[in-house]
Amino acid sequence: MIFNLKSRDGKFYELFREGSETVCKGVSILRDALEEYESLPARLEELTAIEQVGDAIIRSILEKLNQTLVTPFDREDIYMLARELDRILDHVHGTLEKMVLYKTGTPTEDAKELVRILVKATAEIKKGFELLDDVKNNYTQVVDLCEDIKYQENLADHRYRKAVADLFEFGTDPIEVIKWKEVYEHLETALDHCEDVANLLKGVALKYV
Repeated sequence: MIFNLKSRDGKFYELFREGSETVCKGVSILRDALEEYESLPARLEELTAIEQVGDAIIRSILEKLNQTLVTPFDREDIYMLARELDRILDHVHGTLEKMVLYKTGTPTEDAKELVRILVKATAEIKKGFELLDDVKNNYTQVVDLCEDIKYQENLADHRYRKAVADLFEFGTDPIEVIKWKEVYEHLETALDHCEDVANLLKGVALKYV
């Protein structure tokens, strides 16, 4: 096995930028699918292809981690960041997959709003990774982005709780209530993982400022 001894190897940063961009693409497909409900099955095919691209990028990060002796920042942080990016995209894909399989019908305004928040959070994640390779000079920007991601996640928490409460209060079909509750849970979990990425990015910034 060939080991790379360069502690400033830029390939990790490049892969993380590609990974975060792929997550953003996946979220954009989900957003567009909810705005054009009739296109859900076709959008799911697109999202499945994007998820496969994301999986390949995560595998590349982990393979490089195994082949690199000295990494640009802590190995555990690299592993955890890759894992959380993967989980965001998994739950984005799972959301659309459930909507197609369950035949949920016209998307609710709560679902659309949760996705809009997810679009903002993942865009901030992408910006954070774009700044990571020069974190000393970009420290303030990275921390501000992380705080905004956490703010978006808090907004989503409130919207999720209200959405579930409304389901129980106003839902007339128990099966439909169960379907949409699962969709909301997937979206809320995706945003939880966005917050996890923010916490990890902030931790890296604090270590290397």
